[in-house]
Amino acid sequence: MLALLRRGEMLAAIILLGVIVLVVLAGTVGRYSGNPLVWSDEVAQALFVWLAMLAADLTLQRSGHFRIDLLSGFLPAKVWFFLELAIKVTIAALLVLLVYYGLALVRLSDPRPLPMTGVPSSYAAAALPVAYGLMIVTVIEQIIRHLRGQTGIQAEVRDAM
Repeated sequence: MLALLRRGEMLAAIILLGVIVLVVLAGTVGRYSGNPLVWSDEVAQALFVWLAMLAADLTLQRSGHFRIDLLSGFLPAKVWFFLELAIKVTIAALLVLLVYYGLALVRLSDPRPLPMTGVPSSYAAAALPVAYGLMIVTVIEQIIRHLRGQTGIQAEVRDAM
């Protein structure tokens, strides 16, 4: 089930990137040919919000976000284990708050349409709570792996960086 979710996320990100490129290309060609697509920039921006938020979770899955491991070599393994666990639990708690406030933003932006398309701006804002929810799933998965002593992709990515 989780693997299917991950594949769906990656597929959605790939499709979004392709659609953004096509929309921006169509808008550019339209402008230079004298028939501008006035909605193209707006649609590309809304889709980019979704792409950026999905990419944030895809990066989190690979432990690709910036981190400083300065203390890891100086702390005993047991202390480092609990510190890493505390960091992951704190991230999960923060993400729960972000889902809550993301949903509030969706409700707040629902009555306001995007100017060129008339689509409710809540469609773009919905990327935030959806992506934060996906990130919660990712962090819970990482916490479980951490408690089981499995490093998975994290060690490989950290070593590659």
